[in-house]
Amino acid sequence: MSNRNISRVDLSTVRTERLVLTRLVDADFADLCRMHTDPKVMATLGGVRSDAVTRDVQAQLMAHWAERGFGYWMARDAATGAFIGRGGLRQVIVGGGPEVEIGYALMAECWGQGFATELARACVRVGFDVLGREDLVAFTLPTNARSRRVMENIGFSYERDVIWAGMPHVLYRLRRDESGKLKAES
Repeated sequence: MSNRNISRVDLSTVRTERLVLTRLVDADFADLCRMHTDPKVMATLGGVRSDAVTRDVQAQLMAHWAERGFGYWMARDAATGAFIGRGGLRQVIVGGGPEVEIGYALMAECWGQGFATELARACVRVGFDVLGREDLVAFTLPTNARSRRVMENIGFSYERDVIWAGMPHVLYRLRRDESGKLKAES
């Protein structure tokens, strides 16, 4: 993976039209716990998590930032500061090889308002324009129609089925040379 430009660009805060995306820090624990204990949100993310598991996940995500200079952000409403969800980019081993994944998860009350698409578009821009990636992946459970729709709306194409966390998932990919397919923001 190319790390060009990372040292010159501060990715700890990224702004979109309606979101402020900030690097995950210790103070975000309560919001992550609220998300991780919501059965509706966690139905497609491996199930409800205890505070201890959430602390471990947070530590892993923060370590990713420290090691790689990019990672998951906390997404907040730019106008109100309200917690919307989390998402970003991370290096993973999926389908037998290393990939940079875009990921996103929103609080249930924020679904259906275009926030996931806005967050995913920001991830794609950072992945291509800052990290210099030639391609990005996204994956979800086969039954997660909302997430699949977001992936397809921003130009990702289904590539294949994979196993992630011991469960079947669908893997989508977007190549830099296909990124012109990104639909204009509404």
